[in-house]
Amino acid sequence: MIGRIEGKLLEKNPPFILVDVHGVGYEISVPMSTFYNLPDAGKNVVLLTHFVVREDAQLLYGFLTAAERSAFRELIKVSGIGARTALSVLLIYCPPCPEAR
Repeated sequence: MIGRIEGKLLEKNPPFILVDVHGVGYEISVPMSTFYNLPDAGKNVVLLTHFVVREDAQLLYGFLTAAERSAFRELIKVSGIGARTALSVLLIYCPPCPEAR
C-alpha cells in the first residue's frame, strides 16, 4: 500500500495532479479542497494517500491532511458512495481544511 508520497508537483489538472518521485510520475486524484491548497507546479508536495486496486484499475487518491484521508475512507465504506462522490463531499465538508486554520 502507498500511504504517503513526496515529490515535485509537475501538473495540476483538476481533479488530477501529477507528482514526480525520483523519475516516476504518479497520477493522483485529489479532492478540490486539497487541490486549492497545493503549491504551484514545480514545487515539492507531500500527500497522504489511499491506494485502491480493482480488477480494471489501480487508483491513487491524495490528501493534504490525515483528517481528509480519514473522512474519505469512512465515506467510501457507505453503500452507494464511491470514490468520486466521496471526493465531492470533501469539498463541502472538509474536516479541518488548511485554509480554516
